[in-house]
Amino acid sequence: MTRLAPMSTAEPESGPSAGTSSEDGRTGPQWWHARWVVPSALALGYVLNVLFRLSLVTRQDYPTVNPDEQMYLVMARIMAGLPTTEIPGNQVIPGGYSLLISPAMRITQDPVYAYHLILGINALISCLVLPAAYWALRRLNVSRPVSYVVAAAAVLLPPVVFYSQFAMADTALPVLVLLWLIGVHGLFSEGSRGRRIRFALLASFAAGYCLLTHDRGGVIIALTGLVLLVALVLNWVPRIAAALGLAVLAVMFVVKQLMTAWLMSRIDGAQPSEVGNAVFQTLENTRLMRRTFMRTVGHLWYFMTSTWGLGALALVVCVWVVFSSRFARADRVVGFLMVALLGGIALAAAAGLPADHRIDTIVYARYLSPLAAVYVVVAVAALYHVRGWKKIVAIGVAATAVTAALTAVLLRMAVNELHKSWFIPWGLPDATFLSSRWSEGWDSFHAGRTTAVALIVFAALVLLRLLGAGRRFALGAGAAGIALAVFAGAGTAVITDRVTEPWTEERYGDGTGLIKEAGIRPGDRLVMDRDLRWEGRTTLAYTVLDGRVWTRALIKDEQPPAEANVAVLALFDDNAPATASWPKAPAGWHVDRDVRQRDYVVWRRG
Repeated sequence: MTRLAPMSTAEPESGPSAGTSSEDGRTGPQWWHARWVVPSALALGYVLNVLFRLSLVTRQDYPTVNPDEQMYLVMARIMAGLPTTEIPGNQVIPGGYSLLISPAMRITQDPVYAYHLILGINALISCLVLPAAYWALRRLNVSRPVSYVVAAAAVLLPPVVFYSQFAMADTALPVLVLLWLIGVHGLFSEGSRGRRIRFALLASFAAGYCLLTHDRGGVIIALTGLVLLVALVLNWVPRIAAALGLAVLAVMFVVKQLMTAWLMSRIDGAQPSEVGNAVFQTLENTRLMRRTFMRTVGHLWYFMTSTWGLGALALVVCVWVVFSSRFARADRVVGFLMVALLGGIALAAAAGLPADHRIDTIVYARYLSPLAAVYVVVAVAALYHVRGWKKIVAIGVAATAVTAALTAVLLRMAVNELHKSWFIPWGLPDATFLSSRWSEGWDSFHAGRTTAVALIVFAALVLLRLLGAGRRFALGAGAAGIALAVFAGAGTAVITDRVTEPWTEERYGDGTGLIKEAGIRPGDRLVMDRDLRWEGRTTLAYTVLDGRVWTRALIKDEQPPAEANVAVLALFDDNAPATASWPKAPAGWHVDRDVRQRDYVVWRRG
């Protein structure tokens, strides 16, 4: 079995028993050797995880993450062949995820049923982390039982599950990142030319689809192109494999451009995403260098704590692999990509996010979340292979030092900003779980407490591994994997109960509640005033699924579109009559509903 770099140490004490596959009979019970066991176990685990994810979202009927979900949903609507409509923010973002969920809107035009189907598609996609993580662990030369346990933990990680509970591209990225790194390692490992070509195609397609899915894919495709070009020039891999990989990258880039152009041609007033421009403009602005560095540290800190120190351990191991000539080239390439991707995304996110006075902008959870699964996989695999309690303790101390150092730098640089910024539990789900501070407000965020709890969990996992420091290393790693899976599952359930569900319930008035209260009917063509509550306007862009919407400055005498038959305007004075919401309403329009408890009025034509 080919090894994935960080685990294939050449130390004498990592002899044949460390890293031999279970086919050799050195690790794992004998019944794991039967051909049907692993496929059956993976299939069962996949189904159970899908059911678990579905059980977490039974109360979610509408999008609540504004405007991200609505942007993906509007693009999916267009791809499903439904009539065009307005897109929140007037920006077209990468549409690869929208393409995956668009079949839901071909099945039904009921917004609630369609959203349920989309969350079902999310569960099917997200749970692919289980077989992908298992494949990665087997390539890391971890025994079958331990690989399965750790893969089961990876698929339950809160950063993997949480974003799949919404119509967001982050659902697909964890499995794409895993497949990308597996492909790269297979390309640079020994094997037949045909086999390495297949791995090259896998790596390039996964990298390309990351670009097609989110702007973070730009970092992945750039790193992949760099590695393939170097390999082609230095003849590190079969040239045909490198050339085909580069060709696939080019094709995927062109597909992304064509998809964006196609969507823009069908959405009135839409513009391409400006995220990339914002990143480069910020990086070129020397006055923002301190802010960018502070945020980069904050994002890295959040990643290390949200992976309970295992991310820091994997980082330490990867850096060691990159600079050690004792590892194979494939190992060192993958180690480099993991470190570069972590730093690249953290830097790009730090530069690209706006100044919105929110704590989660400083220590953002979302952008590095697709790396959580692969970093946890590498960390546990490292614990599996390292022999001797002194070395286990050494890498544990190093990981703790990295996490503690990030915490200290963050608190030193961001103390003023943290005390002036708003804490929103949705933006920092893992921190709220670790610190058990669930209320909104800046004083609910406590970086020191979050770090302490994360490191306690990390110490417990390392201690379990130490129980098998000798010949029973597989037992120790397996015990750590089981504990990790239990804690991950519990964390996911608690975050759903304390963050996801309250977040959804609070926004009922902007979701299906607005549709019902406003009396929106099938086929209505709705124009919204710009002064209407922003969350309501973005949500209506999706929930009016079988009609369409526009936004106009109606209160400032801008005329409604000729096709519109319903208008919704804000009512700012509770004592004013409903007609005051639109003093200069065009002829033919009349008040249909006065929803005073929500501060808006519904008008109809005719």
